[in-house]
Parts: sequence; C-alpha cells; structure tokens
Amino acid sequence: MPLAVEIAGLVAVFALLVGAWGVLAPSRVADFAVRFSTKAGLWVAAGLRVVFGLALWFAAPASRAPLLLQVLGAITLLAGVMLPFLGVDRFKALIDWGKKLSPTAMRLWCVFAIGVGALILWALLPTAS
Repeated sequence: MPLAVEIAGLVAVFALLVGAWGVLAPSRVADFAVRFSTKAGLWVAAGLRVVFGLALWFAAPASRAPLLLQVLGAITLLAGVMLPFLGVDRFKALIDWGKKLSPTAMRLWCVFAIGVGALILWALLPTAS
C-alpha cells in the first residue's frame, strides 16, 4: 500500500474521529480549535492541509473514485497554501466565528466531517477483482 494511501486513510479517520467528537461534545471541539489561533497554529494548520491535500491527490489513482479524491486533494492543498495569506487576525476571527455557532450548527458541521471521512475511506477501499 503506497504511503499516500495510508496518509489519506489517516486523514479520513481523523475527520471521522473529530466529527464524532464534535457531535458528542461540540464545545470541546471549539475549545480545541482555539488553540490554533496563534501564528504558530496558523502555520501548523496550513502545513497539515498541504500534507493532507497532497496525500489525497497522490492516493487518487489507486482509489475507487480518483476524480473525487483529486478534487478534495486540490481543494485541501489550495486551502493550505492560501491560509497563511489570510493572516493571524482573520484566522482568529474565523475560529471565533466557529466557536460562536450554536451547538446544533456545530454538530451539523461535524456530521459533514463524518460524511467526508467516510466517503474518503470508501474511496480508498480496494475494489473487488
């Protein structure tokens, strides 16, 4: 199994776990996100997006849905590259906006994350020969 497929699988599991955590305890996930509202946090978030985006892109050819993973990878990679240009103040404002969402809205975003994670895992499953 190529390294990119393994990393993409970890991305999917991460999305599933964070999504499930957010459904169960939305305020705790919001409190965790606030830890990234620094200059270092911005760069960590950007770096993770770049790595995740590249993993999805390079795992795509070996997947059930190569176009889907390439699109998700490109969007994630672009988000990672553009995030530093957002600046720390806007990044903090975005995190604050997310923290102010109602618990129901946070849970809906987390259900979306679970869906994306499940979709990536499905795409990475080997096809029947």
